Amino acid sequence: MARFPRIPDLLTTANLACGVGSILLASQGQLTLACWLVFAGAFFDVLDGLAARALGGGTPLGVQLDSLADMVTFGVAPGMVLYLLAGVPLGSQLVVATMISASAPPVDTMLLWMQLIGIAVACIIPIASAWRLAKFNIDTRQTDGFLGLPTPANALFWASAGLGLQHLSPEYAVHLGAVSSVGPWMLIVVAVLLGVLMLSSIPLPSLKFQHFKWQGNQVIYLLLGIGAVLVVLYGILAVPLILLLYLLSPLWGKLFPKQPA
Repeated sequence: MARFPRIPDLLTTANLACGVGSILLASQGQLTLACWLVFAGAFFDVLDGLAARALGGGTPLGVQLDSLADMVTFGVAPGMVLYLLAGVPLGSQLVVATMISASAPPVDTMLLWMQLIGIAVACIIPIASAWRLAKFNIDTRQTDGFLGLPTPANALFWASAGLGLQHLSPEYAVHLGAVSSVGPWMLIVVAVLLGVLMLSSIPLPSLKFQHFKWQGNQVIYLLLGIGAVLVVLYGILAVPLILLLYLLSPLWGKLFPKQPA
């Protein structure tokens, strides 16, 4: 007799559905909705963890399902966002630059190169995310914290970047609409740097509460508190600032004494 899925697994499936929807919308150029679905997927990702702990812990099936869902929502979906933000504008810029040269290749060849450039850019995040998730699944050192930037944090950065750049410059995500000629290049450099951070061994705190006392949870409480203030002040643009604060937390977290074992 088939077993009815557990609530955490259903929540993980909702995360997966958000990722698939984000990819489909991004493929149609619907950047705003695609980005919001990444945030929705992150919300379900938090809920499935809470539900699993409330029910006494996860299952081997749930662990595998969670990684697969994360790969879609926090790997492929933000890769599509980067494709719209940098891959398409960069490919278009290079094609325009080639067309004005004396020895311009045929239009079909230029369009092919534009597509290949966009695909190469879009692969940066999914490849780094796949390696990150695979390493996490076999690394027994990451039970109480993370080694390297978690994939959800990276994905939320790109989702907020997509929404923020449209807010600052609504025409950015429209094919040729780059803020400047260096805009796509800057985003690609950031994508590579964040990919390196995902694959690094930099110790970063987990935001999961083992208890709700101040002692031992100082970093989490400060991240949540300062993050909430930044969101009130800057809205969606606060996410990159929160990510920077999170990346620096191993430094300022040393101000607090470790909780005795």
